[in-house]
Amino acid sequence: GYCNDLDHNRIRSYVIDHFVPRNPDGWTHRILANRYSNLVYSCSFCNGAKSNTWPTKKASIHNNGTVGFIMPTKKIYDSIFFRNWDGSIDYTKTNLLAKYMHEELGLWQPIHSLNWRFQKFLLQENKLEYLYNQTNDPKLKQEMQDLRSERLEMYDNINAIYNAG
Repeated sequence: GYCNDLDHNRIRSYVIDHFVPRNPDGWTHRILANRYSNLVYSCSFCNGAKSNTWPTKKASIHNNGTVGFIMPTKKIYDSIFFRNWDGSIDYTKTNLLAKYMHEELGLWQPIHSLNWRFQKFLLQENKLEYLYNQTNDPKLKQEMQDLRSERLEMYDNINAIYNAG
C-alpha cells in the first residue's frame, strides 16, 4: 500500500487499512467497514502511523493539496514517492502533500529501507539457487553451496532481529 514494502518475508504483520478511517478523530461518516474501494493492504508501521487521521474531516475530500492523503492506487502516487539507492523512501520535494504524507505515514522510518534491502537479499537467494541448478561444475557448486550456507545463516540472524521487538 503506502510504503510499497513487500510482505514475502512476513516481517511483522500486514493488515488491511481503512483509507478513510473507520473511526476518524472528531467526526463520523457512513462508509461501510468492508467497502472494497476504501481498503488498503498496509504494513503495520504505515497503518499504525496513519491510524484515525483524516485532516479534511470529510470522507469525500481526501486532501486539500497540502494535507491529507492520496489513495496509493492512484497514478500520481507513484510519481511523488520513490526509493533511493539504499531503499529509503523519498518524495518529490516540491509537493507539499507528499511531504505531509511522508511525515504522517512515517515513510522516513529506517524499517522501510531495511525491509527493501531484505527483499533484495531474498531475490538474490532465488537467483543464486537458479544459477546453482544450472551449473555442472562441482567446484563451483561447492563454492555456491558454501556461500548459500553463509547467506542462510545471515537470513536467520536478520529474521531474529526483526522479530525480537
